[in-house]
Amino acid sequence: MTSEVALTVDVLTGFLGAGKTSLVRRLAEAGALADTAVLVNEYADLPVDQTLMGISGIKAGTFADGCLCCATDGDARSSLLQLLERRAAGAVPRFTRILVETSGIADPGSLLATLIADPMLRPRLRLGRVVTLVDLCHATATLAEHPEAAAQIVAADILLFTKADMADEDETSALIAAVGAINPIARTHECSPHDDINPFNLEIHQTTGERTLPAPPHHEHRHGIGSTTLRWPAPVDWAVFASWLSLLLHRHGHKILRMKGTMTIAGEEQHGPVVIQSVRHVVHMPEHISALAESAGAEIVVIAREIDTALIRRSFEAALGLAQRNSRCEEDHLPENDAAIA
Repeated sequence: MTSEVALTVDVLTGFLGAGKTSLVRRLAEAGALADTAVLVNEYADLPVDQTLMGISGIKAGTFADGCLCCATDGDARSSLLQLLERRAAGAVPRFTRILVETSGIADPGSLLATLIADPMLRPRLRLGRVVTLVDLCHATATLAEHPEAAAQIVAADILLFTKADMADEDETSALIAAVGAINPIARTHECSPHDDINPFNLEIHQTTGERTLPAPPHHEHRHGIGSTTLRWPAPVDWAVFASWLSLLLHRHGHKILRMKGTMTIAGEEQHGPVVIQSVRHVVHMPEHISALAESAGAEIVVIAREIDTALIRRSFEAALGLAQRNSRCEEDHLPENDAAIA
């Protein structure tokens, strides 16, 4: 069997009524999805979203009659595999990308973990951008009442604020600040119904040479979610970092919702920094950005739930500091009090 370049899978999420299907229809009508297979997750007996998108002539498949997070290891995975098999057999028009529109009440974390880690999907699919739509008219109430909405925001590479033309200006500013505090990693953009932006074309891998990641306030936000930035001024020993991360995720993987940033690896400075990111306990394969990117060390944002993020930061610094002081130490051991995250 000949090897193929992995297909990119973009994920569109956002709470009910945020405008996901309208966005997909607009992109389809503009020709932006000409080479894209669209899978729609329905939370109803009738595939309403698929019918609506059919008006635009888009070819969409539907999987699951329920919440995507409950169907990830079944219908979503099976649908993706079936789609790939039909593509290989020439049973469907050839496509180069896949777009998954999740149910409005879905927590997309499980889908992302499946795309990253499933042994059947991982060689054939590559996770692209996660775009989360946030309804500026209703997001405050939605976040207060539905934890899934916060999970959708945490998962985002790009946050697209919709209905900006209908929302109160003062409330909009406060809401955007609150959402940015939940996910300081994501790129943000406001849009109106007539905005022709394609969020899946926006750049998301910005290096520290282009933009310094924000230092989130070290306190918890809605739903017990807090964030912090891990910084290190010099190239990082990969073995030390990998050991520290494995220990962290082994003990607290269900609490580490998202991690993303850049790191220069000691001994590989000539290749430029790599992107470090994880979704809960599943870690992406590190990816080099550019040998020309300027980055002296590490800068990684961690978003976590129900854990003191200051402890994570101190543990990270303790592990790398110990390695720096004892670079040739035979014992690969992290300080119990710090590295164990209490």
